Order: sequence, then structure tokens, then C-alpha cells
Amino acid sequence: MEMGLRPMVCVAQDYFQGKIIDDLRLRKTILELPDNKTEHLPGYLPLVPGMPVLLTENVATELGLSNGTRGIFHQLLYEESSADIQFQDKNFPTNTKFITQPKYALVEFLNCKLDS
Repeated sequence: MEMGLRPMVCVAQDYFQGKIIDDLRLRKTILELPDNKTEHLPGYLPLVPGMPVLLTENVATELGLSNGTRGIFHQLLYEESSADIQFQDKNFPTNTKFITQPKYALVEFLNCKLDS
């Protein structure tokens, strides 16, 4: 593996009528739906430190954080217990860490107007 980084993938949490879907077969089917069937929300979101990201909503326009702003993903913080969940997906290496309960992502926005 290049750079010695363990692959990390955020896994969507799908709900039906306010309840989390816990039927494993149904969950796997939903996770594998193409993005055009899920309002363009992926079931699996691979993340790699240093990858470019793009804001899709106006977060803080006064700081320059608006729809279309480019950033750089650095780190994902998550509940450690959620990292132990194993998914078998042929699209990812066997040592992939699947995260089901992310807390937040650290993203650098170079053009942010925040005073340091």
C-alpha cells in the first residue's frame, strides 16, 4: 500500500420512518445503490488525508465558506468503537477501516477569512 495509509471509509447510516435499518441484507442493498438513486449521497465515502474536498452548502459565507469552496481533507474524528465494524466489500482492500459514527472532519480551507 502506498504511503502506509490504511484505507478509511465512512459508511452511511440509513433510516426508515425514523428507525435505523438493521436488517443486514437490506442495509447492504441500500449501501450499494448508485448515487443517482440516493439523492447523490454515497453509501460508502472513501477518505484519504490530503484529498481535495468541495463544500456543497453555504456554511459561513462571511468567512468565505460557501457552496463551491475548495478544501483539503486532513483527518476524520470518530467513535473508536465504530471503527471495529467489518464490512465485506470487494471494492475495498481487506484492511479498510469502516467508520459508522464519524464526529467531524478536519478540513483546511486556504482562502478562509478567519483571523488567526
